[in-house]
Amino acid sequence: MKKNLFRISVIGLVIVLIVVSFYMFYVHVPYYQHHDNLAKIRNEICEKNNYEYMDYFTEYRSNELYYIVKIKVNDMPAYVAYNEEKVFVNSFQGTVASEENVKKDMEGKYKVSIDKLDIGYENNKFVYYAHVQDDESLYYLYYDLASGEFVKAYKL
Repeated sequence: MKKNLFRISVIGLVIVLIVVSFYMFYVHVPYYQHHDNLAKIRNEICEKNNYEYMDYFTEYRSNELYYIVKIKVNDMPAYVAYNEEKVFVNSFQGTVASEENVKKDMEGKYKVSIDKLDIGYENNKFVYYAHVQDDESLYYLYYDLASGEFVKAYKL
């Protein structure tokens, strides 16, 4: 009886080891490497251009890949967009639309709950965007960053 219990325990521990190893090599390590790479890209952009980083950086994927960084220019916040090759594309400095008002408009128009808005670069301008999934559809919603006006939406 004790021999069978020992074998079952060893088999159980081997299965746990296999599951943990799979998770580490195929989930955790690639996830960590991706975020480490993004931090290096952010630091490279900021150091190369002498930007004062203001705690917002995102990788925005559309038809092309853009890196959006919030920086400080003349004591005013600004957003800059860089393409995949880390070449400057565009910048935005000025008053941004109220995030709460944009969320309310999205929720009212599409009857979805918006947790968070991100900033992206779509159609050669900076936008608020959100992707939201409900029971039946997936929505991609885009609003102008400066005015808060509707730009476009996709429903899949």
